[in-house]
Amino acid sequence: MEKINLAPLFDFARHKPQRDEVLPLIRQFASHDAFRSAVVDELELDEDFYRRPLRPEDLDFLKFQKAITAETVSRLPSLATNRLLLCINELSVPRMPRDAAEFERFEQFYADGNQVAAQRIRPYLESYAFSYLADDTYAQQGPTGHAAAVDALFEAQLTHWKDLFAMLLRNDYLEDGLRFILIQQWALAASRRLPVERAAASGYFASVAPADRPSLGSGVLDDALLGQVAAMLGVDRKPHSYWQFYLPTSLAKTNLLHALGSRPDHAFALLGASFVAETEWLAFGLALAQACPHWVRNSGPAADAAQLLADVKARLRRSADAVQQHNGAAALYRLGQGLGMAVRLAERARWDLGEQLRWLSAIPRYCQWAREIEKRIQAECPGIDRETFVEPREMCSTTHVHSDHRLVVIEEGDMLFWGNLGMKLPLATGEMVLIPDGRLHGSTVVSQECTYHQPIIPDEWINELLTAAERPAVPA
Repeated sequence: MEKINLAPLFDFARHKPQRDEVLPLIRQFASHDAFRSAVVDELELDEDFYRRPLRPEDLDFLKFQKAITAETVSRLPSLATNRLLLCINELSVPRMPRDAAEFERFEQFYADGNQVAAQRIRPYLESYAFSYLADDTYAQQGPTGHAAAVDALFEAQLTHWKDLFAMLLRNDYLEDGLRFILIQQWALAASRRLPVERAAASGYFASVAPADRPSLGSGVLDDALLGQVAAMLGVDRKPHSYWQFYLPTSLAKTNLLHALGSRPDHAFALLGASFVAETEWLAFGLALAQACPHWVRNSGPAADAAQLLADVKARLRRSADAVQQHNGAAALYRLGQGLGMAVRLAERARWDLGEQLRWLSAIPRYCQWAREIEKRIQAECPGIDRETFVEPREMCSTTHVHSDHRLVVIEEGDMLFWGNLGMKLPLATGEMVLIPDGRLHGSTVVSQECTYHQPIIPDEWINELLTAAERPAVPA
């Protein structure tokens, strides 16, 4: 393949000078009533498409100055950005009001003011969110490299799911873990497919034969069967009823497809990224069928996976050949750029989901660690940095993440703490839990008033705990 160098698809350096202009617009957009923070009965939304708690108070201190990196994908700037972007992207998705009482909210959600503000901040937020994904490795390798990337991705995804399901089983958290996984996979599936289907209908893939185009709905499991599994686990409401439990990287995978699908000049990159999304979906379906055969019946033999993967690679190869023949080497290069971005984001999403479920599935251990850390604070660092909150009954904290490790220590009162649909960890006076950096969580005060502290814990303390936990026990 001839040597080509094209600009990155997303480059925050070009947009950063507009920050002073964009910041007030971001806050203006988030001030819409549909995006206000959640109240106590909104942990699970009632199929309300026009209600998306953004936790807009965070935008008063988020500066959107240092672009998201591979290391910060699970932190608050990433979560806030990707929540904003999904709201922006879905202002073009028609969802009709369910009844006459909803008509006014329907019109307000799609109103011109919302639409104009959204389009003004969108390029800035997309460059802020996706610049770190720039990697021309696969763009330079051509079709052979593309096929190798799909092979490696498929194996990485299968290993990820196998290890994750095994860990959930060991921790007696398989059902709860699957519920969280299906929120990331099933509840966002329609949002991920939309930009690809819309782009295909708009002619983005005109160079490629219809039979060779990516399909995000294909795989080992069909939608009806996967929908039944989701319903058995209580994930049976329409998107985005589970808004508060979307991880930032799950949102990012959706938003990347929208970002590429909204620009005709990114059509070839969308083609590459869509094949990655199809490969991820295929691996998930296969892993779920293998891990939960009692739920997933009649999904076909496991041997079908090799044939399905071979079909994905064959269609990718024919697509790449068609793009090169009809649109030239630069177009093929863009296809590789999109593929590379999606592969890198898939790796970050595997890590983020794994860390969240490792934490959720071992909450009793993190409560015990919190007590050990609190004793160490009292002995060594009584003046450690901390935040203190005094909140009234039914004060609800919309799910969020921190960019540091924290304890939640209840001085007086009671709260319910959660990080998953259906989770309600009661914390009373004197009780506490450790929240690692980047872990999604929220809470509700259930006493007349609750006073609690959040000491900020040094990285090295956490590393010592994790190292000790991994150390084999000494025989008695």
